Amino acid sequence: MSFFEQDSPFSTVMSRIGDLGMVNIAWVVCSLPVVTIGASTSAMYEVVRSLHEGHDQHVLRQFGHAFTRRLGTSVAMTAIAAAFLALVAFNLRWLTLPQASSAMSAVAYGVIVFLAAVVLAGAGFIFPAMSRSKLSLWQQIRQSFRIAAFHPLTAVGTLALNLLPFAITAVIPGGFAFVTFFYGLVLTAVSAYAIVAMMLRAGIIALRD
Repeated sequence: MSFFEQDSPFSTVMSRIGDLGMVNIAWVVCSLPVVTIGASTSAMYEVVRSLHEGHDQHVLRQFGHAFTRRLGTSVAMTAIAAAFLALVAFNLRWLTLPQASSAMSAVAYGVIVFLAAVVLAGAGFIFPAMSRSKLSLWQQIRQSFRIAAFHPLTAVGTLALNLLPFAITAVIPGGFAFVTFFYGLVLTAVSAYAIVAMMLRAGIIALRD
């Protein structure tokens, strides 16, 4: 088999990377209004899940359908997530101010970081499952935390992949430029592809014909 034949491993991998790149760019564009980040993320996971199922035709059309399918629920979930993250950021910022510096402040800082990580891990399955779900918003949240409780390793792996670009930005010199370019180009969709693969392996979701 030739290296560049249509069915060769190289061509298959490059085709998949191309599909993920298109989905990634669609995710970036549809996330620009900010309030639609949840809908865009849910749509990205839906298309990535379809790629795992072998449905790699018309990925942008699939994205568009998935983006509008549960737009209201996704926007509401985005608002809840934004409020939670703003509250965490406010508390952490306040604890670093000079007037708040104390041994108890350090303990409180660690407790808040730990609780935030637990909540984020528990909520990590909301958007990956939202597009195909018919559950209400609160049922979707409860389902995600239930899945995380039964599949803690998958929940931790999902959290790690979601936090990786922020860690790169904070720790590595020039990390912001790397994250902006590569995660804006393809790595966000690649992370979603890996998360869906973990969910499939854990039996959280199943392939559909």
